[in-house]
Amino acid sequence: MLFMRDMSDVHLADLDLNLLVVLRELLRARSTTVAAQRLGRTQSAVSHALGRLRELFADPLFLRSGGALRPTARAEALAAPLDEALASVDRVLHRSTTRFDPARIERTFVIATTDYAEILLLPELMPLLRAEAPGVDLVTRFLADDIDRAVAAREVDVAIGTSFRPLAGVLAQPVGHQDMVLVARRAHPVAKRGLTVKAYAALDHVLVAPRGFQGGVIDVALEKLGLARRVVLRVPHFSSAAFTVASTDLVVSLPECFARAMAEALPLVVLPLPVEVSGFTFSVAFSAAAKDDPAHAFLRNHVVRAGKRAFARSPSRRARQVGALPRPPVHG
Repeated sequence: MLFMRDMSDVHLADLDLNLLVVLRELLRARSTTVAAQRLGRTQSAVSHALGRLRELFADPLFLRSGGALRPTARAEALAAPLDEALASVDRVLHRSTTRFDPARIERTFVIATTDYAEILLLPELMPLLRAEAPGVDLVTRFLADDIDRAVAAREVDVAIGTSFRPLAGVLAQPVGHQDMVLVARRAHPVAKRGLTVKAYAALDHVLVAPRGFQGGVIDVALEKLGLARRVVLRVPHFSSAAFTVASTDLVVSLPECFARAMAEALPLVVLPLPVEVSGFTFSVAFSAAAKDDPAHAFLRNHVVRAGKRAFARSPSRRARQVGALPRPPVHG
């Protein structure tokens, strides 16, 4: 393995494997304080281990950047092979001697996602975890543009989203498909008269872009018809878009399951889009190094299970009654 070649001048008999566990946690947490908390050690013990690691690799490994630790290029290169090496050690120790029991897990998992998935999945996921693995804690992290790298480096345990870059060492498990719908305030004129595609394009739009990208499938569909919409507000959060639309004449296009959940909580109407778009497939992404980790497999399987249960509620019978209108003509 690359990791072993990097340490070709180090004898395994002289190596404390606990140092590698500390290094892995520092690469994930970017903080001696957080790493110490997760490992159940004191901060001074983790700082001492970092000093020994720096001597071992003849590299500073981490540099102070504001309140966080920034890994050096050497440390970044060690992340993936380190995960692979420790996962192999764990399999050797537990493959035939230990029966996995989720009730005995004491671990904190980091999930990267959007507020959309938080609102829909967490109410389904948390009861499952509390019942079967009460020692599991969750931390959510916003799905930023660097999420693919963070997944590969195991800074997060799973990421929930619609598109992931095809990086080596990143696997994805589908959860479900969602169509896009139009959302407007309940008293908006479009709620009563419907929309042609030209009238839709002429509205003032909110665009939800969690990863900062401009445009999307709707803009591509409109462009094929020789049309363009004006996006007057671009935000990273689905919930803020819904709250803004509820009190303005702006409109937003959202995944149907989330849109209907918001329409039950806010004065919103859910309408079919007057332009054909393909919708999105949501997936759970994770590092290939975690594939055979029983605790990790338990978590991601429950995330997928919670996601499927949440998506199965849309469109519910109750949701169909919240402002649903027949699909208007595409052209006009």
